[in-house]
Order: sequence, then C-alpha cells, then structure tokens
Amino acid sequence: MSIDHEHQTHNTGGGLRRSRAVTVERASAVPRLATLGTLLRGWRERAMLTQEQLAERADLNVRTVRRLESSELQQPRATSIVLLAQALGLDGEERAMLAATARGLPGPGEGREPVTTGSPRAAISVPRQLPADVAAFVGRGRELTALERHEHPNTAAVTTIDGMAGVGKTALAVHAAHRLAPRFPDGQLFLNLHGHTGAVPVEPGDALARLLLALDVPDRRIPCDVEDRAALYRGVVADRRVLIVLDDASDADQVRPLLPAGPGCRLIVTGRRRLIGLDDTRALSLDVPPPAEAIALFTRMAGPERAGEATADVLTETVERCGRLPLALRIAAVRLQTRPAWSVRHLLDRLRDDRTAELAAGRHSVTAALDLSYRRLPGELRRAYRLLGVRAGAEFGLDEAAAVQDTTVARARRLLDQLLDVHLVQEPAPSRYRFHDLVRDHAAGVTVAAGDC
Repeated sequence: MSIDHEHQTHNTGGGLRRSRAVTVERASAVPRLATLGTLLRGWRERAMLTQEQLAERADLNVRTVRRLESSELQQPRATSIVLLAQALGLDGEERAMLAATARGLPGPGEGREPVTTGSPRAAISVPRQLPADVAAFVGRGRELTALERHEHPNTAAVTTIDGMAGVGKTALAVHAAHRLAPRFPDGQLFLNLHGHTGAVPVEPGDALARLLLALDVPDRRIPCDVEDRAALYRGVVADRRVLIVLDDASDADQVRPLLPAGPGCRLIVTGRRRLIGLDDTRALSLDVPPPAEAIALFTRMAGPERAGEATADVLTETVERCGRLPLALRIAAVRLQTRPAWSVRHLLDRLRDDRTAELAAGRHSVTAALDLSYRRLPGELRRAYRLLGVRAGAEFGLDEAAAVQDTTVARARRLLDQLLDVHLVQEPAPSRYRFHDLVRDHAAGVTVAAGDC
C-alpha cells in the first residue's frame, strides 16, 4: 500500500500488525515527499497508530490530524506540531524536519523552495506581553546599542542587566524590547520574577507554566516536573523567533531553566544581583546617568513648563541631591508636578533639609526600594553594610574596611565582593570602595534601627 493512501484499518485483530521492515521502508521515503501530510502519515504508520490513537496521544482533536494528513490544514499551530512530535516519538532530526515543513521551509538536507501559500504564523496565537514603552526614556545609548547588536549564531542570545535599586533596569529592558520587537514576529513575552518586590519570588516551575500558557500550550499538557516543563518550553520556541523579557530575577538558579535554546530567540533579564552563574551571556551593569542625562530626564518627567524656569545651577544641584538615581528623579518630578505652588528651587531646599523624607511618593520611595535589597542579605552582610555605611570614609580601602568590622582583610574583601554583586557598594578603582549617597543615607537609617551606633 502506498503511503499516499489513508489506512482504514483500525486496531482490531491483526489489521495493524504489518511487517516492521515494510513500515520502516515506507517511512524512509517520507522526507523525499516533503509535505506535511505525508510526513505525518508515514511516521504515524511507523508507530502503528490510527489517526484516532495519534490524536488521543497528542491530546488533539482527531479532525485536526485528518486535516493535517490530507493537507487541508496548511497553517497548523506550533504547539500542535510539538505535541504531535512528542506523541510520535520523533528524534531531533525528524522534529526539525516536521517543524520546518509545517512552516513552509525546507527540511534538513532538502533543496526545495519555501512554500508560498501563506504565512504559517497567521494561525498561531502570537503573544504580545510587553508593558507600555517608557515615555520619558532618556539616554542609555551605549546600552541600547549593545542590546540591539547582541546576537548568537548557535543559540539564543541572552543579555543580563544588573544595577542598584531604582537605576532604571526595567525601563531600559522594556524600551529596548519595543525597539527589538519587529525582529521577533512570533511573539514577545514578559514575566516579572519578583526577585525584589516584597512578594515571594516566582519558582522556575511556575514561571515555565506561565510562559507555556502564553505560548498556547494547554494547561493539561504542561508536565508536573520542572525539567519536563523546561524541555517542552525549549521545544515550543525552538523554531520560532520570540523575544523574552524576565524582569527582577533573584539569582541565576531562578533563570537557568527559563533559557531558550533556539538561535531565533532573544532573552533579556534584569536583576539587582549580577547573574554570574549563567553561561554565554552578555552582562550590562547600569550606573546612574551622567549629569546632562539626569537633568534631561528630570525635565522631561516634571514637564518643561515646571522645570524650564529653573537655572542650570539649580537643576544641577537638584539632580545631584537625588543622586542622579532615576527612581529618585522620578519621585522628585512627581512631587513637583503635584505641588503647583512649588518651584524647583523650593524642591531643592526641601531636599537639602531631608532628602530621605522628600524622596517618597505614595508606595514609591528610595528607602523602600533599598530596604528590599537589604532584607535579602544574610546576617553577616547586613552587619557589614551597616558598619561600613556609617563608619567608613567617603572612599575606603580593604585595610579600613577590615578595621571598621574588626576582622581580617581577607574576610573584609569577601564581604565587599558580595555587597558589590548586589550593587550596595561601588568599586571605582581596584580595592577602593564607596557608597552611593542615597545608599549611605539608607545604611545610616538601618544602623540606627539596629542599634549599632
């Protein structure tokens, strides 16, 4: 029987117990025929399954299988192809051939032209999850260029963005993602991992489930095991061009199972901690913007009609009192906007008096953001942070750090390295350290609360 004819025999008696050699010989001819229907039919016959049995294994409607084999359904969902490949037990090369054929592309080793009967993406649910772009985005030209040019020939390109609380990691990631979105027509995913929001960080298994649901995988088809979920996730995106933004990661272990493998995917990860444990990634560490960009950012957020009346000196000192930290600039701009009687000079006077109190607006404050970083520290790092923040000089070395903590130089270096990794201390030169002004203010506050002074 030719493989172009549909089997009508069901699994009764010996109807499907034909020679394995004949089946394998017939299936071996499938790649030469290179149509989706013949591929599926040949591999189904090799597995000795009826259409009904294949549909049940793949958790698909039998009508879908029939339409695929008859070439009536030209634009199948990517998830249907993944489920069929699993149900048929296809190996890597066969899965690649099936996926390529479903998209109208040549399979491995084939030289045929792409099918032009229509875009296969038309029938796929394409996720568009990016938050709204940042209206007041200013600067970061070097970082944007690095994000846009980062590509990897063999696997997904992964970029991590780290920096202190409030430095603008999410704003950069979202803005860059909107600029990159046209390159990823199969979708853009966004997931907040809640590494430092006060909520419980998202477990990798839960994160995978949410990503799979967004990629149109039915809930009943998502495995319980984390490794199985990760494998399914990689399979679903393997032949698709998808951009994934993971915001506020807590550590590398949370992110590692979420890495796609396909070279068509891009992954942008933000976090306060340097994700040193991830292989083949490009790391961008954000610092506060230079003075000119900080003034432009504050002016755009406050509105030129409010900030435009201030002199250059007043604007410069205002952004410096905010530590040029984007979160602090945003809060100061909001306070100016909501106080019509205030001028920038009046705001500056208040920042001179008590900037910790002034840099708070509703649920947002610099102190609250830094608290979330501080609470994640183990006990010995909290103590080091408090002592160094209050007792060390404006810039200090290892000897001073060791004396302040009454410990050895080696242990002081180890603790400082850990504080560097979470951006609670800065290293302007090798073995020279300092605190950002707002971080030092925060350290003084928690020192008083802990009774260390």
